[in-house]
Amino acid sequence: MLLIANNFPPIRGGSASVYAALARHAGGRIGVLASRLNYVDGLPIIGWREHDRLAPYPVQRLALLRTTLAEQPPRGLRRLGFLARDAMLRLRVATAILGHVARGSRTLCIGELLASSWVVALFRWLPGLRLVAYVHGEEITTSPEADAVQRTGRRTLARCDAIVVVSRFTLAAVEQLLGSAARSRLCLIENGVDTGRFTPGPRQPALMGFYGLEGCFVFVSVCRLVEKKGIDHSIRAFAEVVRTRPDCRYLVVGTGAQAEELRALAAEMGVADKVVFAGEVSEEELVAHYRLGDVFVMPNRRLANGDTEGFGLVFLEANGCGLPVVAGRDGGSTDAVKDEVNGLVVNGHAVADIAGAMARLHDDRALYERIRLQALEVAQRAGWEGKARAFLALCGVEEEPGAVKAAPGSGALPAGNAATPHRGPDRSPV
Repeated sequence: MLLIANNFPPIRGGSASVYAALARHAGGRIGVLASRLNYVDGLPIIGWREHDRLAPYPVQRLALLRTTLAEQPPRGLRRLGFLARDAMLRLRVATAILGHVARGSRTLCIGELLASSWVVALFRWLPGLRLVAYVHGEEITTSPEADAVQRTGRRTLARCDAIVVVSRFTLAAVEQLLGSAARSRLCLIENGVDTGRFTPGPRQPALMGFYGLEGCFVFVSVCRLVEKKGIDHSIRAFAEVVRTRPDCRYLVVGTGAQAEELRALAAEMGVADKVVFAGEVSEEELVAHYRLGDVFVMPNRRLANGDTEGFGLVFLEANGCGLPVVAGRDGGSTDAVKDEVNGLVVNGHAVADIAGAMARLHDDRALYERIRLQALEVAQRAGWEGKARAFLALCGVEEEPGAVKAAPGSGALPAGNAATPHRGPDRSPV
């Protein structure tokens, strides 16, 4: 099968990590069509050659799979030039897809619902080709032009043979968009975690010294610094917590549009000397930064325009490293985090709730240890092997002879058979 993904490593992000994990655990049965330029700004993606050379799956790169965000359709005569360039881009993408079909690909999976809608519209006419969409949630719940986006999303999903959703939140959003008739084509495959990589381990003394965290209880966040992640409220909550718990520090890992605003907020709250902004760290250093923390904090919240967290892969990564988490209850994060099981779920709009959860995990050692151990168990059950098998089964890709069966509960949800589609709310989760 062929996975078409604008967001793909070495680009960082949740969906990129998901697609790479599926391909990595598919035994070479997933090929990837990706870009070598970043569609956000049109600049070269640093490290793509090294990534592809080491990847255990085939990757084909084109310059772009879609027009860049910076190049919006202009008006007047300039629009003709834009449309001509877009047509040539689509022609190159379509030619590459046809090449994969000629070499045996019988399933196309689009990783970006809206940007790749034309792929579905074009290739649905090709006999014997199965079309699958991978939906994370925000692509159909967020837009300044929601009606137009929903029309495009609805039309594209209606043309697909199967639809993967990553959380019950996303499942409900798709059902609301398409109606109950779409249930037979829906398959819930929750995001997983690389259980061989995200594991508990000692804190690196050099990093502890570099960030000034020796002897401290460390709250840590690893995410893009954008409003829906809730790091602004985390800083406000931390300011309340550290007032009576001077041993606490807050390590913020990541970059984003809010970075400078968050630095200013930490200064305004009087905790600039206790909040450490690490910026973006390399993939090689990511696990080591998780391990610096005692508690992972990302109190995500839904924004006024509908933007929210589709699942929250970072919660499981933190769990795998042995960290209890504090999560918001909006969006799909409650599929990743169960309250008082692998973390504490709070109202991400309420600073007092966030501060209360952070304080509980600092003060109540018994609660902390219980959730920490349960978090490790949750992460272990969320390995990618079974989820990749569920995805391949949904896509009609045959399992290799002698393949090891997935552990119960590691594949598609809710179903005992990983390829069984969702049939409505009467089914219980595995």
